[in-house]
Amino acid sequence: MNRTLKKYNYLNRVMDVSVVWFSWSLAYYLKFEIGIGGGTSANLGTRYLGYGVLLTLTSIIVFKNSKLYDQVGTSFVKDALKILKANLLSFTIFLVLAFFSSEERLSRIVLFIYFSFSTIFLMLVRVYFRNKSLRIPIKLVFIGDGKSTTDYFNLIKDLPQYNISRWLDAPEKYSGQFPSENLKVAQIEGENCDGVVIGFDTNKSHKTGEYLEELTNSVVPIMVLPDVTYAKLGFSLTNFKGIPVIHINEPNVKTLGLALKRVFDFVSCSVGLIVISPLLMLLALLVKLSSRGPIFYGQVRMGVDGKEFKMWKFRSMVVGEANQEGWTVKDDPRVTKVGKFMRKTSLDELPQLWNVVTGDMSLVGPRPERPVYVNQFRDEIPSYMLRHKFKAGITGWAQINGWRGDTSIEKRIECDLWYIRNWSLWLDFSIIFLTFWKGFVNKNAY
Repeated sequence: MNRTLKKYNYLNRVMDVSVVWFSWSLAYYLKFEIGIGGGTSANLGTRYLGYGVLLTLTSIIVFKNSKLYDQVGTSFVKDALKILKANLLSFTIFLVLAFFSSEERLSRIVLFIYFSFSTIFLMLVRVYFRNKSLRIPIKLVFIGDGKSTTDYFNLIKDLPQYNISRWLDAPEKYSGQFPSENLKVAQIEGENCDGVVIGFDTNKSHKTGEYLEELTNSVVPIMVLPDVTYAKLGFSLTNFKGIPVIHINEPNVKTLGLALKRVFDFVSCSVGLIVISPLLMLLALLVKLSSRGPIFYGQVRMGVDGKEFKMWKFRSMVVGEANQEGWTVKDDPRVTKVGKFMRKTSLDELPQLWNVVTGDMSLVGPRPERPVYVNQFRDEIPSYMLRHKFKAGITGWAQINGWRGDTSIEKRIECDLWYIRNWSLWLDFSIIFLTFWKGFVNKNAY
């Protein structure tokens, strides 16, 4: 990264933290010192100071994990939406932490003023630094015909600040777009470039070593793009005592993110079970009266890391010899009348809230499957087992896109892997909202 860009990136972070603190202080001042909405600041200064520290720390962590400071150019609209989502997420987490850490209620006027001003100021700061960074010319020399190099080129080719002066060993598709005369690596410094980007596929990795050897004494920054085309779930890079280690097909999710996901699952499902307990008792009564057999049905499913657990549902099918094992299909005679309604509306899934409370499942994630089908699909569908790298869920990206019931397994896997690669708390919230909107009733639910 260009040194000036690094400086602007750092200043952007400092300004964002300052904006959060200033907006909170301004909200407090307007409410309790100016008197907007009435009120007094008596004995509140210290408490609101503590809340300001908590809010600032929460925002620092959330902003960083929301990738607000990535240098890849995007439109301002996308930048604005990313800021809005990150600020809303940090604000929501702060409210939850404040609720459990104090019996005193926060002023709704303070909260409203803070969120409004902080969002506006954060966007203004982003506009300022965005305009600054777009004016910094970045001259690069590309080396290699690897897929990662081509992908990187496609990301930056339309950004006005980037200029690719040379491309050595370029893919045939792009070779005619750059000067054709050969340029020795030793001459690269004479190009006055800001960096050298090197990337070959694995089968040509020796070329990467050759070029790096020639550039040993160069002061030009060097970026190496590894070949990770086989990383279906993405990758991460760590440093183990000086040895760089690339982790392949492990969800690139921070421990804090998983902890927040677990807290949200536990709190929301615990409260949800209490709130809908009358509905649960009514459904239990209907199941008992509709046909003989138990109220609940527990079936062994495979969850995260291949661990098996018993997933609970309201029983929706007859018991005994009339019920043979197998995939449920349309107009299945084994499904009871009450069961047909519950399956169509997904009400039979409600007992899985208990699975979420106990930690076997999450509210959102890939739907767990029976071990017998897992063993079948793992040999038939590429990358099928990678879905077990994430905790199974009651609902998921595949379900809200209509891939449930007797539908394409391949499409479900595509959706599951996309969800794991792109996971965020905001994505979970969106899926939960869409589940209420269009995920409960589905034509493919039998």
